[in-house]
Amino acid sequence: MAENQAQTGASMLRPERPLLIALEGIDLSGRTTQVELLRDWLTAGRYHVTTTAWRTSPLISDVLTRARLGPPLRPLTYSLLYCADHMDRTQQVIKPAQQRGEIVLADRYIYTAFARDTARGLDPAWVRDLYRFSMKPDAVFYLHISPEEAVKRRLAMQRQHMEKAEKSGGKSGKGKDGKRSDKGKRRMVGAGLAPALAPSRLNPALASYKGSGIPALSPTAPILTGEALESYRNFESRMYIEYQNMQKEFEFSVIEGNQSIEQVQATLRRAITRLMLHNNG
Repeated sequence: MAENQAQTGASMLRPERPLLIALEGIDLSGRTTQVELLRDWLTAGRYHVTTTAWRTSPLISDVLTRARLGPPLRPLTYSLLYCADHMDRTQQVIKPAQQRGEIVLADRYIYTAFARDTARGLDPAWVRDLYRFSMKPDAVFYLHISPEEAVKRRLAMQRQHMEKAEKSGGKSGKGKDGKRSDKGKRRMVGAGLAPALAPSRLNPALASYKGSGIPALSPTAPILTGEALESYRNFESRMYIEYQNMQKEFEFSVIEGNQSIEQVQATLRRAITRLMLHNNG
């Protein structure tokens, strides 16, 4: 989800003071879906809203994408690249929106870096000092799911994607000579290649798994099997531990991510309404 200012033609409102609200959680906890729903809800209420997401700085997003698709980089290199992304968005998106008195919704914030970099073996104190320029959010909502649930959702997404690809393969998988084409095949990590679904054919209807708000598999995401899947499971487990450790330190508001999209959204709306009322008091 790229940075976005949500506005309508009607006269828009601003809270008494600007708000910075972050949604956090391990992979596939449903953050992006919830940020989009909050944006729509607040915009319908005629509030100025800006959204920002991890890895979307125009200056660094292409570099990060290439890094994620290529050979693994050193943890320190990843850390500095993600910090550069966050610094650019802080200067170009978050601070200007705050100066305009808007509500900023962040899909991941500095706590993602704290969890990931520490899980990769970097010194936690060093990582936190690296992000000392960041603005403190007014609220952090932690969508809690277990690492096992993250893996289950990832596997479900992969199954959905491959089933969709197989159904569309008869139409889009053949060249002019009637033979199957290798063009557009998805990278499979752990066991060869799997057919890819062209980005234009990704169905928004795949946006949830059992009502949990899980996005469809990214066109650039590999299919994980074997050792790669186990590595994913282990990394999510290490991140989970870091998030659990940060809950009290940073006063996260914890919301169980195993609930339906509607239940999670209702909880978020109630909490943000209270925050805005307190903000106006």
